[in-house]
Amino acid sequence: MRMRLATLLTLASLLAPVLTAVDGPVAAAPAPPRAPAPISRHLLPNGLVVLIRENPTADLVAVDVLVRAAPRVEEAEGGGAAFFVREMLFRGTARRSAADIATGLEAVGGSLSALTSFDYTELAAVAPTAAVDTALDLLADLVTDARFDPADVEAQRRVSLARLRTRADQPAARAFDLAISALYPLHPYGKGLLGSAETVSALSRERLVGFYRTFYTAPNMVVSIAGNLPAEVALRKVERAFARVRREPPPHRVRLLRAVEGALAPRPAERREVREVRQTAQASIVVAYLGVPVGHRDWAALRALSVILGEGLSSRLFVEIREKQGLAYAVGSSFSTLAGPAPIFLSAGTDPANEARVVEALLREVARLGEVPPGQAEMDRARQRIIGVHAIDHEDLRRQAFLPGFYELLGVGYAFDGRIPDLVSRVGAEEVQRVARLYLQHPVVAIVAPPAR
Repeated sequence: MRMRLATLLTLASLLAPVLTAVDGPVAAAPAPPRAPAPISRHLLPNGLVVLIRENPTADLVAVDVLVRAAPRVEEAEGGGAAFFVREMLFRGTARRSAADIATGLEAVGGSLSALTSFDYTELAAVAPTAAVDTALDLLADLVTDARFDPADVEAQRRVSLARLRTRADQPAARAFDLAISALYPLHPYGKGLLGSAETVSALSRERLVGFYRTFYTAPNMVVSIAGNLPAEVALRKVERAFARVRREPPPHRVRLLRAVEGALAPRPAERREVREVRQTAQASIVVAYLGVPVGHRDWAALRALSVILGEGLSSRLFVEIREKQGLAYAVGSSFSTLAGPAPIFLSAGTDPANEARVVEALLREVARLGEVPPGQAEMDRARQRIIGVHAIDHEDLRRQAFLPGFYELLGVGYAFDGRIPDLVSRVGAEEVQRVARLYLQHPVVAIVAPPAR
């Protein structure tokens, strides 16, 4: 999760101002950073949204195809279908073998990657500008003409089941999975990204093909491009490559999901603990709360709250629990950006003998944030960190393509990406205290640890 903890522990040094003594005349101040190029939005006749950002700084083009094909739209009995289908795309299409797909962009100096998160599947390509037609044709082929050969389906099933076993053997990952399942007992997020051994074993070729044809359609996609290509040229090329994508809208139940999401993800009414006993050297602890979707008025305040609590070396959890008390090997927090109600996670790895003390310390820091608003220095650090990460993120051409498409697909519009620094800069200490009191109540506590001695 989608929906992960970002460890950017060196960010403070990147953002700190540096003063350099030099001999001779004082150098002129550097020019202010160039504002990002504007993004143009286009709607093709088949319902496909296209976002284009010109960036001539390098002779490259990044193309991101984002599809609402993810756990959020899976049926209960189809857990793991989105991930399974995404893997099948790379096993061959009617025109390309798996080897052709793997080497098609590599041969021209480009790259191809894919990701499935809780709200979307991403197919991404970066290529020299001269090879953009190759990249677009390959991506369009993947989303329109995947083969689903029966032998490949069974081979992928074995791979997926092995991946599930591997994840189950990782205590920290297992603790997150237990927390998600308990936090979302009714919502599709609760199934996790990979599904279960039972659901993956039951996914027939017909069901997988049905998922592909249902969700890999033009109205259910966003194509976002950034790079050294005039917008009008980029639009013509996308329209030519993706004109064959099917027009069918997603199922009615999916279009209604946002309206009923509150009922599917009710806020817990009491604290709940889930435990799994394992022969492990450490206890893995996850404390989870239910937050808000992206675009909600409290989203920016919860981002700041997460930074103050547990993101970075100067965060409260790191300083109090790891540095001062020495109770945990690793400790942190995260708040995901999701289309639905997103989780707020606190996590720690500790000696099993310290398990109860660590849980108590985590909850004590949560309570303290609700009792006393953060100080000015903490607020400044949180705002600077979020805004700094946002700025650094946009230095990468691939992220310049991904981020507008991501927010467009999640339903808040591509322009939300550019509003984030302003939203965060407006968050005050009292607002952080308010959301701590409102959302950090009745946690799910998930623990994977050895038997009690």
